[in-house]
Amino acid sequence: MPAGRQPALTAGLPSGADDTTPVDPALLDRALALYGLDPATCRHIGGFESHVFEARRGDGAFVLKLGDPGRRSLDAVEAECEWLEYLTANGVRAAPAIRAADGSYAALLGGPGQAVCVRAYAKAPGAPLSADDLTPDVATAWGLLLGRLHAATKVYVPPSARRRHAWHEDGDFTSARELLPEDERDPIGGRLERLIAELRALPTDRDAFGLVHTDAHFGNVLKDGGALTLIDFDDCAYEWFASDLGIVLFYVAIDPLGPGRPPELLRMFRDRFLDGYARENALSARWLAEMDRFMKLRELVLYTAIRRVSRRDAPDAWCRAYLERHKPRILGDQPAWPEAG
Repeated sequence: MPAGRQPALTAGLPSGADDTTPVDPALLDRALALYGLDPATCRHIGGFESHVFEARRGDGAFVLKLGDPGRRSLDAVEAECEWLEYLTANGVRAAPAIRAADGSYAALLGGPGQAVCVRAYAKAPGAPLSADDLTPDVATAWGLLLGRLHAATKVYVPPSARRRHAWHEDGDFTSARELLPEDERDPIGGRLERLIAELRALPTDRDAFGLVHTDAHFGNVLKDGGALTLIDFDDCAYEWFASDLGIVLFYVAIDPLGPGRPPELLRMFRDRFLDGYARENALSARWLAEMDRFMKLRELVLYTAIRRVSRRDAPDAWCRAYLERHKPRILGDQPAWPEAG
C-alpha cells in the first residue's frame, strides 16, 4: 500500500479486531489506567490487526494496542515484549514495550466475545519511510538496523517459558488454501504449499535462523533525521535471517500503483542495504542466495492475505492492483525480485 500503510503480514491487513469495530469506552479507560496514561490525551491513530491509540503521561507519549487474543495470545505478546526489552538493551533502535503497574507487559481485558489483549510501547520519534527515502544512506542504515537485530537475536535466551511461534505456524500459512477462491486454490495455494514444504527442509542453525521481525517494511521503520527506528513487532516469529532481509527487498521492489522502480535504483538499494547489514552481522553467501525464494514466499502469502481481507471488506486500490499485477507473475513463476534488478 502507499507509504505508511503497507499491507501486512506484511502488515496492515485486517484480521480479528480491526479499526472498523468500535472499542468499548469503559474497556479503553481500563487499558489506559493499566499504564497510567491520561484519557484526556488519548486519540485513535489507526490499526488493522489491532486498535491503536496514542496517549500521554508525565514522561512522554506512548502507543497503546488492543488486539485480538485469538490472534496473539497473552503469552505470545509477553514474549514479544521480553524480546524487545532485550533488543533495546543491546543497542537495537526499537520502540520498547512498557510495563503496567503490576509489572506485567500485557493484560487481558473484557469478557467472552469482547476480550482484548492490551500492551503499550514508547512512541518512537520520526515518520514512516516512503519511496522518496530510497537513498543510499537510508538503504545502508536500514541494513545496519536489521544486521544489529540479527546479531543480537543469535544469542537471545528467552527469560521465561513464553515463546513466539515459528513462521509456518501463522494462520496465513496454515490456512492459505482455504483463504483463496476455489479457482486459485491449486494454482496459487498449491505453489505456496510446495514452497513452504521446501523451505521447512532448510537448516535452522543459530547463525541463520532465530527470532526476527518478519515485517520490516516502509511503514514499520521510522526516520528521524538520519536515525531509523523499528516498530510494530506484532508479527515477530522464528524464521531465517535471510527471509527478514528478503521481505525488505520485496517491498522495495513492488510498486502496484506505479510503473515499477527503476532497475538502477533497485540495484543500488540492494547493494547498499546488504553492505550495511554485513557491517553488523555476517550471513553466508549460501543464505543470501536463498533470498529469492523468501521473496517469492512473501509474494504468495501476501496474495492470500489480501484474499482473506477481501472476503470481509472491499479491497482498496493498492490491494486490487497487487492482485491484478502479481497473479500473472505468480502463475508464470516469475521471480519476485525483478530480473532487471
